[in-house]
Amino acid sequence: MRSHREFWLWFGGLFLTLFAFLAAVAIAYFLKEPRYSLFANPWMPTALVSFLLAFAAFLGAVRSWAIPALPVPLALPAGFPDITVEVTATGSTDTERESSSGMDVPAHLRSLHARFASAEPERTVNITVLMYVKLIAGSWGRAGEAVCPVPNWPLPPSLGLIPMKMPFDLAPGQEVSGQLVYELPGYHRDKIASPVRARLEILDSVSGKRVSIPAELGSYDKAAMTPVSGGAEVLGPEFESDGELAQSA
Repeated sequence: MRSHREFWLWFGGLFLTLFAFLAAVAIAYFLKEPRYSLFANPWMPTALVSFLLAFAAFLGAVRSWAIPALPVPLALPAGFPDITVEVTATGSTDTERESSSGMDVPAHLRSLHARFASAEPERTVNITVLMYVKLIAGSWGRAGEAVCPVPNWPLPPSLGLIPMKMPFDLAPGQEVSGQLVYELPGYHRDKIASPVRARLEILDSVSGKRVSIPAELGSYDKAAMTPVSGGAEVLGPEFESDGELAQSA
């Protein structure tokens, strides 16, 4: 913070002038109107408030009060594109898929219908969207999240799910919409926090920058995106021993 003595003096002079003007108007009405109250009118109380503000400003100049700097919002990584993401629908589906042994195993899918819009004036961006789901703290060592892969097996047509192919390009001013589909990893099913909490990590391969948004309904512009370094959240070292026991069990 830095002192602004000149500002306080200017501020005090302004309100002192305003006080004189308002008081003069109140006195003029008082002298002109027979039953006009000098203090029970809107002019004089306002003049007194102006006087108090002027006094406070001059006091600030004498004591060299500093004006605190305005908070600076968290900046996105330099070079991350100006895009908007709108999640219009979410859903979950239980189905089955064929395992490597040829047997059918249960699979749990999470889907989001999303629209991506680019406000970039010139450059085309290349987007990949990952999803991470929160784990119960300490249930898998220091891992606080698990990555949810995109299904690499054919989805039954009866599910009505057509995943967007990633990565995809967004030209300047272009909009792209479709379904984001992810599989909750089976080996983490009993370790996923309830209710399920997930986030989307958006990677622009052109700039190499990443941001994160909640995997929930809503519209997210650059101001609502959080810069991230990439990868799942890692918990503190206090979960190290618990994690070793959990993984060895």
